[in-house]
Amino acid sequence: MPVPRARLVGRAQELGELTTALDDARAGTHRTVVVAGEAGIGKTRLLDELAARADGATVLAGQCADSGSGPVPYAALTGLLHAAVQAVGAEALATAAGPASGALTAVAPHLFAHDGAPGADTTGADRVPEVLTDLLTALAARGPVVVVLEDLHWSDDITRATAVRLARTAPAGLLLLLTYRSDDVGRAHPLRAVMAELGRARLVTRLDLDRLGADEVREMAQDLLDTSAGAGPGTGPGTLDHDLLADLTDRSEGVPFYVEELVGFLGTDLPGTLRDILLLRYWNLSHGAQALCRVAAADGPRVAHDVLDAVLDEVQGAPAGATREETAREAVDAQVLVATETGYAFRHALVQEAVYAELLPGERRRLHAAYARTLEPTTVAGTRSVARLSRIADHWWRAGVPDRALAAAVAGHRAAAAEAASVSAVSLGERALELWEQVPDAEDVAGLSHHELLRTVAEALRGATRTARALAVAHQAIEEWPADDQVGLARMLSDTALIAGHAGSDEGAELIDRALALVEPGRDDTVRAQLLVLRARRAMLDGHTREGVEAATAAYETAAAVGSDELRSVALNLLGMSRIQRGDTGGFVEVERGRDAADGAWQGLSRYYINGSDALLTTGDWAGAVRIAEEGIVEARRHGASEGSRLMLEGNVAEARIGLGRWAEAAAWYERALPLVHESVYAVYLSERLTWLALWQGQVERAQAEARRRASSWDRFGRLEAQIRGRVAVTRAELALLRDDPAAALGHVASVVDPHEPHIPAYDLPRLAVAARAVALLGADDGPYRAALAAYAGWPTFPVWSAVVEAELGTGPWAAVAELPGPAHLRPYALLREGGRLLEAGERTAAGQALESAATEADRIGAGLVAGRARGLAERAGLAARAGGPPPGGAPSAAGADALTARERQVLDLVAEGLTNGQIAERLFISAKTVSVHVSAILRKLGVATRTEAALRSTLLR
Repeated sequence: MPVPRARLVGRAQELGELTTALDDARAGTHRTVVVAGEAGIGKTRLLDELAARADGATVLAGQCADSGSGPVPYAALTGLLHAAVQAVGAEALATAAGPASGALTAVAPHLFAHDGAPGADTTGADRVPEVLTDLLTALAARGPVVVVLEDLHWSDDITRATAVRLARTAPAGLLLLLTYRSDDVGRAHPLRAVMAELGRARLVTRLDLDRLGADEVREMAQDLLDTSAGAGPGTGPGTLDHDLLADLTDRSEGVPFYVEELVGFLGTDLPGTLRDILLLRYWNLSHGAQALCRVAAADGPRVAHDVLDAVLDEVQGAPAGATREETAREAVDAQVLVATETGYAFRHALVQEAVYAELLPGERRRLHAAYARTLEPTTVAGTRSVARLSRIADHWWRAGVPDRALAAAVAGHRAAAAEAASVSAVSLGERALELWEQVPDAEDVAGLSHHELLRTVAEALRGATRTARALAVAHQAIEEWPADDQVGLARMLSDTALIAGHAGSDEGAELIDRALALVEPGRDDTVRAQLLVLRARRAMLDGHTREGVEAATAAYETAAAVGSDELRSVALNLLGMSRIQRGDTGGFVEVERGRDAADGAWQGLSRYYINGSDALLTTGDWAGAVRIAEEGIVEARRHGASEGSRLMLEGNVAEARIGLGRWAEAAAWYERALPLVHESVYAVYLSERLTWLALWQGQVERAQAEARRRASSWDRFGRLEAQIRGRVAVTRAELALLRDDPAAALGHVASVVDPHEPHIPAYDLPRLAVAARAVALLGADDGPYRAALAAYAGWPTFPVWSAVVEAELGTGPWAAVAELPGPAHLRPYALLREGGRLLEAGERTAAGQALESAATEADRIGAGLVAGRARGLAERAGLAARAGGPPPGGAPSAAGADALTARERQVLDLVAEGLTNGQIAERLFISAKTVSVHVSAILRKLGVATRTEAALRSTLLR
């Protein structure tokens, strides 16, 4: 029984929002809309309606799929590329994607089978998000593009990364539409974090589809009945019986798909469960058509023609020959199946799930075995796509053949790991571990040992950001590693140290030391050199610079002895960076030598570009940092480098823009990039910089909330890296000062004078500046902080930061800070503080000029915090021009009040507002102790005993 099509009911608002988004894309704007709702709620139907209105736009759609035990790798991206090939042709597509288009063969190897097609990209699928974005950018330049990625609850990690990148960086003229089943995305689902991050960044419009009400069910049902009667939607004369409507509403529960299924059977004995509703059309098929549908259901929501035919040939009682075509047509006419260009698909995934549930246990096993046997020959012939290997492994597992399931799971796991399909690599690797004990001679069947499998599964888990589980599996591998394979164990300890770093565990140094003890000099010096590089890196990052210099020197000598230019290059880079962190700028010589030693190899060059530009940031050479990092970005693309390397280089450019005062550009990059990075040390770098930037931009509440939200990861990863500890301390201290809590602020930065802590000039100088302000507010001893400051006199940024420290302590001029080269925010901040000082001294004209300059300079870079405070202070001081008379603040006419200074009059006005001494101090940028002195003077001069009396007197004086 064909399913009639009703008008879209109950979705006018949602369709209106989607139409607006489409119009925006046509007008040259980039939009992203997420459509969420339970299964059968009409997500696809809504997007079909929009696509029908997308005249003049290129519509490209892909749909994620589930293998039954995990996502089918790249399913949606393959569909997207297939649609793009049909729209513009494979050759034009490869040209539009640019020089890295070969990466697309990792996702869809069959789509470029012609002489002009790109070759396979050995860097794997991790470049797919970037390459697809470049491709769609080129297509959008020709005209508006609508990209649809459906069923993201079944997405793999590469597909999610693509969706995020498109939402963040897609070009003007592109409308991105994402759908997922909200009831299938639980708290631990990886899509949940992605959607939350995009939502916080306000990059998406979210549409949640609700169930239909009784009136909407009636309208939809009436349309369906009219259409099936040939009258056309909404034109039929009949009215739906009240009892039938009530029954229909009750049984469908307001889900549009169930309404469609039930309307054709109104007045019959309807089933009582939703599953039985889904099978109504299936039960009306002939036995042969039902058998064909059951065979198709065993392969999932879609099945290819050739695969289905091969499996049907094996199944007893299945339709054959001409009968097979007739039964397939019957299933299509009844709209249980839908014919596609490449095979058949169930009309809805819910129908496939219901038909699959009809299979008997033995029938399931036989069908899955048949599918596995069918798929294996093409794999052997050379088409080793991750998706196909994953399907074979899944079919053997469901067929209950443990030895072949294990072999297939290991093969699929290895292929998925090689192609950066981490989620698939994890699910297949975990399945292989589960099957291991069920298979005699498992090592022979799998082709590797159990401890080696644990090693690769641990790495896949790390890639999927399941770092706690990765660390546990890595430790299990260490426990099982054969004692006679000391070099292999050393490598495993090295891998575990890297995983520990990603997990925020501080055990990495100990693991590296254990590994080094296993490969004494002469046993395997290549492995030893690698381990010494790791030790140097770990020490350098944690601020133990002396140890870093020693380990990097040993790594260089060992690498030179074994003739490894790559390791020699990395060792020189780490040696130079460790020297620079100690305050020895001569380390730049080693950094440059490391570049030369790389001899064009990306491993060494990447360290030069990333660490070299970062080192220039610490010396205040922001223009130089931009130059090196941007050169590195060009080289990264030429070498086909990973997304991570490019993001680090872009991040150094963004940080340099903060120093240069190009805050809008920097903020836009951080907002775009942060969701692209999984929880890691680098995510901490980015989130801290974005929080600090938000603070100084004047988004104080947002910054306070972000610091609270990120506190756990900041602390966990801060245990591993001195840079994180230093920067997080400054941001937290500045936020505490904004909360009028100088004691907490000093607590955050007090370790800057702890002799047992590692000290790095670049990160200690900003800490000393914040500490100086807190010390001044508290009236604490400044001796230890002055002593710590003196130790950094030779560092390039010492002049400006020492001037800030002196000014904060009240022993140096703010005007000097404003004239020194330094980070862009220090000049307007210094002018603000100078304006406050001049006001306190009664120099109102000079104060007004300083505050006006502070606001102007702050506006130029986007420092809303400083601009707002400068204008507020000027207004409260009566320095802002007022029409109709002189500015306020002249001598009061009441007796006794003429002795009040300008600052005392300011304090008195704020006392009258009911502010505490701490709040007044924050408003006027002076210490609470100074406010107390002013209040005492006011009470004495006015001849009153309490603040309340002073407030009343203030009212009389106005």
